[in-house]
Amino acid sequence: MIIQIFLFAATLITSALVAGTTNYGIYPQATAQTVASPDLAKVLIDSAIQALQTGNIKKTVMHLGAAEQEVILAVTEESGNNNSNNYSSLETILLVKDAIQSLENGNDTTKALVFLDLAERQLGEVLLNIANANVSAATIPRDTFLIYSNPSYGIRMQYQYNWVVEGTSYPTGAGGVQITSFYLPDTSIGLPFFRIGADNLSKEFPQSSTISVNDYLNRSLEHKNSTGFPGFKLLESDTQNGLAGNRAYTIVWTYTNPTYGIRKSIEIGTIIGNKGYFVDYTAAEGKFQSYLPVVQKMINSFEIINSTTGANNSTSCYRQTVND
Repeated sequence: MIIQIFLFAATLITSALVAGTTNYGIYPQATAQTVASPDLAKVLIDSAIQALQTGNIKKTVMHLGAAEQEVILAVTEESGNNNSNNYSSLETILLVKDAIQSLENGNDTTKALVFLDLAERQLGEVLLNIANANVSAATIPRDTFLIYSNPSYGIRMQYQYNWVVEGTSYPTGAGGVQITSFYLPDTSIGLPFFRIGADNLSKEFPQSSTISVNDYLNRSLEHKNSTGFPGFKLLESDTQNGLAGNRAYTIVWTYTNPTYGIRKSIEIGTIIGNKGYFVDYTAAEGKFQSYLPVVQKMINSFEIINSTTGANNSTSCYRQTVND
């Protein structure tokens, strides 16, 4: 059974790495690994989160079974080498087991996502520790981009594989939702955070039959004040950008987080049919520029795969004025 799961893991990881095109920096090829690695376990949990978001319980459990074996193999190797680091902790295994049990004993997807979000964060911290220590435990090139896809919301985007994927969604505004988010779990490097969200514009604008990008911009600005963002300072706002091949608004601002200090954010939003789609990126002000190349690739690859036009829309528009 372990051999079958391992072979499944190798096949899955290879297909995940070669998916899409190389235009976005996706690693074009991968080989089956004979050693356990934290990044391979993370890729499997990434896939489990995406499967769970679409309601595919069977596929989620398969991914988690493979991820669990990767972690167990790593713990076994480290025990044999008398090597103790964060990755050898059994907590990650327990979180994966808890997620599986939540699904198999009642299909509690909400609880399972909580466990997977915690496991993702742990593995993300391990990958950062490996990178900081400049050791070769990771087997996937650092600049590898994977595909995040959510057919339920009709979106697809590419993200750098070592960014933690948070699968739990949250309501926003009158009829919106934060679909998913990506981040690097380390305050010393600025805690960069990227979100994808969607708005039901019929609920956001119940009295309006026609909604423009300018309307969408103004509504977003209404929610950006000193209450939600202490010390809010608007740096830029206009409707000259693009997202998923459509005209989009841009808002750039800074604010003071009570815990993390001054942070800088950019939000880009567009309208397709009766839905609004937005992405935003936030980091410590002093580190904001550091992650713009990665964030730009993520934004440029953002697609609406089930839009009202029936087309797959992408964009290569991301104005460099935010670098000022």
